[in-house]
Amino acid sequence: MALPDPAIQATRTALDREFAPRAARARDEWPVDIADTEIAGVSCQVSMPRGDAPLGTVLYFFGGGYVSGDPEYELPITSALAAKGNLRVVAPRYALAPEHPFPAGLDQCRAVYAALSETGPLALSGESAGGGMALAVARLTMAEGGAPPARLALFSPWADMTGAGIAGCEGVDDPTLTVDDLHLCSRAYRGAVSADDPRASPGLGPLPPDWPPTLLTTGSRDLLGPMVRALAARLPDVHLIDRADMWHVFELYHERPEALETLDTAAAFLGRGFTR
Repeated sequence: MALPDPAIQATRTALDREFAPRAARARDEWPVDIADTEIAGVSCQVSMPRGDAPLGTVLYFFGGGYVSGDPEYELPITSALAAKGNLRVVAPRYALAPEHPFPAGLDQCRAVYAALSETGPLALSGESAGGGMALAVARLTMAEGGAPPARLALFSPWADMTGAGIAGCEGVDDPTLTVDDLHLCSRAYRGAVSADDPRASPGLGPLPPDWPPTLLTTGSRDLLGPMVRALAARLPDVHLIDRADMWHVFELYHERPEALETLDTAAAFLGRGFTR
């Protein structure tokens, strides 16, 4: 088993320090019940709205560059989506690199998607690397003739791991993420797999026909903003939210009104996938 280098360990420590308190506040902020379950052999966190039966299920993949993160840290987003949209939100604890080499995490996410899609319509969501994971799962599933997601809502998705894609992000003043972070996480996640492999860079290459409606969010200070806008230009049915002076996955920062406004829009967008 490969061991993470000190930079990845430092990333994990910093993530816990920043987002564990936000996760704790989110548990008190939203009227949802949070529990753990196992789906397709993968541990998952489920956020369930209280009151009426949920409109449908959203499968949500956490961010963290594929080398860090946990569904717990995503509660500012997942519990808000559950409460605002009356949605059941399922967040798998997929395996992280480098301890679990590519495509271990992707395979787990695909297995959970396949299991949930057997029970009815399913939407996909995720932030940063989790947004890239959602794109990869949708693309591979549709290419193989599986049930497409009803909708996708992706917050600052990492869609392109190629050198050109990462270089296109240079010069963006993001207080939360650097180009060096992208290179570090890309190498740790991909291993020997090429950066232009569509499983790693799902924003590249042809997309399956009948791609579902997709919401993308970014901001003028989001390091991944250039690749999010490039992805938006390729999608046939897309709603792009591009906020002035907002950074990478600003939706996690509820002290900013833009975060809650965007989550309102995303929850309503996802909910419409189950009410057409």
